[in-house]
Amino acid sequence: MSNLQLATLLPTQVIVRGENHTVSYHVHVVGGNNFNWSGYTPVAKLVVGSVSVTGTSAVVTPGAGTATATFTAAQTATLPANSWGTLILYADPSANAENLHIANVYVRTSFEAIP
Repeated sequence: MSNLQLATLLPTQVIVRGENHTVSYHVHVVGGNNFNWSGYTPVAKLVVGSVSVTGTSAVVTPGAGTATATFTAAQTATLPANSWGTLILYADPSANAENLHIANVYVRTSFEAIP
């Protein structure tokens, strides 16, 4: 299977340290069809500086290609302040296949909530 892509690009994610952060996303197979999550688990990793945390991901609608990733307040508190990093999204197969890359999304950490 070819690599995957976001149906709609995600904007830069501003992550407030010490607060929960959730990202919802819709995945297509390269070419435009919805990705079917059957046999795959969504994975989301935040990498900022030397810190890497893996969020809790869930499939929302398997056949429609939608998923979410949530990072807890405790996880975001470990990220360096006022820094740039990357949110890495991929599909992890249940067995005997390689991970399928979805996207790398820019992130920025902030000290304060943006209303």
